[in-house]
Amino acid sequence: MSSITVASRKSNKKFMVLSAFAIIMIVDAHAQYGVGLFNSVIPFNSFFIPLFVFISGYFNKVDGKTDLLGYIRKKEQSLLVPYFGFSVVGVILSLILYRIKNGTFQQVNYETFLRYFMDAFTLGAPVTIVFSIWFVIVLFVMLVVYASLRKLFGKRWNSIAAFIIFMVFSTAVVWCVKTFDVPQLVLLPLKTIFLMPYLELGIIYRDKLEDRLSKLKPGGNILLLGVLLLINMIRMMYLPEPLNVEIGSIDTLSGFDSPFIITPVISSVIGILFWVTIADLFGSVLYENKVINYISENTFWIMALHFFFFNFLNCILMFIDSHIIPLKEFDKPFMCETEWYRWEPIMQFRILYLLIGLAGPLGLKLLYDKIKSSVMASKAGSKTVKKA
Repeated sequence: MSSITVASRKSNKKFMVLSAFAIIMIVDAHAQYGVGLFNSVIPFNSFFIPLFVFISGYFNKVDGKTDLLGYIRKKEQSLLVPYFGFSVVGVILSLILYRIKNGTFQQVNYETFLRYFMDAFTLGAPVTIVFSIWFVIVLFVMLVVYASLRKLFGKRWNSIAAFIIFMVFSTAVVWCVKTFDVPQLVLLPLKTIFLMPYLELGIIYRDKLEDRLSKLKPGGNILLLGVLLLINMIRMMYLPEPLNVEIGSIDTLSGFDSPFIITPVISSVIGILFWVTIADLFGSVLYENKVINYISENTFWIMALHFFFFNFLNCILMFIDSHIIPLKEFDKPFMCETEWYRWEPIMQFRILYLLIGLAGPLGLKLLYDKIKSSVMASKAGSKTVKKA
């Protein structure tokens, strides 16, 4: 996400497309799979968060010579500052939406703000409206830990060995959460350990695999896609339930339903390789697409705000249902109770949630950029006048 600079994304068109695919999958999953490309055979929830980590790893160039304090300060600016900004905005938006839905203000007291604070640093987000930014604080911790390890080991670092070790620890986390009742306070370090292999996988892909795979002819890439699809279909057939290939809810480290603790790693690697190959094969037609470019450049805004726009749409529907025309099967009490409500008079209505979940944050970002540009132009004009 924000650890990938706009400049580096624009210079690497394949990963620009890949990051756009990744954020669209997340919004689509939260919209109850309105499009669901290949979701029936490569379920989004089996790899899309590891895919974001993989992309961050690909662009993460640290080693024993890295200025660690400078690196941390840079990540604080690119990740933590917007994280806390969107957290504050999320709390305010949550209170506003509660007022619109329920007609009363939510009771806010010391305990409420303590819960916001605790949830931000353990679950990763203070309120559901900005639920998806849980990933940002985990990514920050992960990047700092990884940079510290690279600094410690220097030239002795071996990416293949590190990936294997990280994979073992990631699998151990799955065993731990399946075996014990894990307290909320340790979720952040456990999520960091769980996702660490995919950071290293991004580096391995960049340094050792990308050139080799890019030399494959289209037939070779199609064959690779077919093999990955076949492996996943066989896994879905022989696991107790087809969706056992999914990796659960990483934000709470729950829902790991496969009886095999290695399932999350296998699912993630297959999903990542599948979509990297898709980007290799078909991404070039989107390299100069302005919409894809803008989505890729603003994944943070989409990640943070798509839930708000889902609920903004719900409030419009509630107004229509209450004041204009009754909407078939619109469940107002449930909608007022949870931010996860989606109205589905027909299944295709999910696509509207997907579209508003993408267009809303992008439109807001466009407005923000215009206001910022106007303010900067005004300041520049004032300085010119003073000099004159």
